[in-house]
Amino acid sequence: MPTITVTADRVWAADGQGVYHNAFVQYDGDMITRIGKQADLSQADTSVEMTALGDVTLMPGLINCHCHLTLSSSPNLLADYFGMSDELFMALAIKHAKEALMAGVTTLRDCGTKNNIVFAVRKAHEIGLIDAPRIWASGACLTSTGGHCYFFGVEVDNETEIKRAVRAQVKAGADFIKVMATGGGITPGTNPRREQFSEAEMVALVNDAHRLGKRVSAHCHGTPGVRNATAARVDTIEHCSFMVDEPPGLKYEPDVVAQIAERGIYVIPTTSTGYRMLEQVLRGDIPRTPQYEGFLANQQTRMENIGRLVTQGVRIASGSDAGVTGTYFGDFALDLELLVTTAAGFTPESALYTATATAADALGRTDIGVLAPGKKADMIAVRGNPLEDIHALRKIEMVMQGGKKYVG
Repeated sequence: MPTITVTADRVWAADGQGVYHNAFVQYDGDMITRIGKQADLSQADTSVEMTALGDVTLMPGLINCHCHLTLSSSPNLLADYFGMSDELFMALAIKHAKEALMAGVTTLRDCGTKNNIVFAVRKAHEIGLIDAPRIWASGACLTSTGGHCYFFGVEVDNETEIKRAVRAQVKAGADFIKVMATGGGITPGTNPRREQFSEAEMVALVNDAHRLGKRVSAHCHGTPGVRNATAARVDTIEHCSFMVDEPPGLKYEPDVVAQIAERGIYVIPTTSTGYRMLEQVLRGDIPRTPQYEGFLANQQTRMENIGRLVTQGVRIASGSDAGVTGTYFGDFALDLELLVTTAAGFTPESALYTATATAADALGRTDIGVLAPGKKADMIAVRGNPLEDIHALRKIEMVMQGGKKYVG
C-alpha cells in the first residue's frame, strides 16, 4: 500500500514531547511509519497521497478502559437487561461500539459482557463486518454466587472454582480476566462496601491468570476489596472508591494507596460514572432518591481522592463505565473533562495521557496509545487545541483506526 501523509497545524503524539507544530504523520497500511515537521518533508514525500487537515490537533485515538457493551445506560438498567435476548444484546453492542468510535474512541475495553456476545463483536470488527473500536474484552466476569453482575458472570466460591473459571475464560478467548472483588450498586442483594473474595482467593485468581499471560482487572468499591486486590497484585483496580459503612461513606486509605503505587497497579476511577444522572437530579428532571443523594454528597470527595491518588504516585487510566445508568458510549470526553474541571486537579495534557499512552500501558498494549513509528495508525483530529481546552475533544474532525477513516 502507498505511504500516506497527514499534516496538521498541531500534532500531539503522547510521547512526552508536547505539541509538534506544523507537523505530519505518515502511515502505510495500518501502521505509522514516520512523524515529524512539515518542513522536513521531501519532494518524494509530497508526491505521494497527502491529507492536509489544517487548523486541528492530530493525536492518538482515545482508549476507554471500562465499558459494558450490553448495558443500556438507562434508569431501568436491569429491566432492560433481563428483557433482552442474545440477538438484541448483539444489536445493542454493535450500536454502542459505533457510538464510541464516532466520538473518537478507537480502543474499547469491555469489562464484563457475555462471552458469546462480546467475542463475536470483537471478531466482527476484526474481519471488517462492523464499524467499531478495537475491542479488548474480558468476556464474563468472575463473581461470587449471586454476586455483582452474576447475570453476565461466572459464579465461583472457592479457589478451585476460581482457577477453573480463569482457565475457562482464557480458553474462551478472554483478553484479560475481570473479577468483581466487591459487591456493586446495580446488583440487588450485594454489598458494595464488602469483599466478595478473600485475599487468598484473589491471590489464587491473579497467580493463575498471570501464569497464563493474562492481566487481571478488579472491580473494587469497598475498602476490604481494594486491600485484597492490592495484596493479590492485580493489574488494574476499577473504581477504587474506598467505600466504608460509616458516614459519610468514603474514607481514603493512604497506606493502601502507597501499596498500589509501589506495586505498579493502575487505577481506573470511572470518573464520569453517573454524572449525567446527577445533572438530571439537580435540574429536578428525576426524583432525588437516597442513592442519588449519597452520590451527590460524595462527588466532591470522589474527585479529591483521584487527585490524592496521583499525588501518591498512582497511575490513572480513564474508563467511563459506559453502559451503566447515565453513562453513554458517545460521551467519553466527559471523563477527561471532569479530571480537569473538578478537584481531581489534572491539567488538560495529563488528562489526555489517561486516555492514550497510560491507558495503553494499563491494558498491556504496546501497539497503541502513542503516535510513533511501529504503532497502529489510530488517530483522531479535533478542532482547536485540547491541551489548552479539554472540551476540544468534542469537536471531532477525523477518526482513523488502523489506517482506515471512519470520520472525516
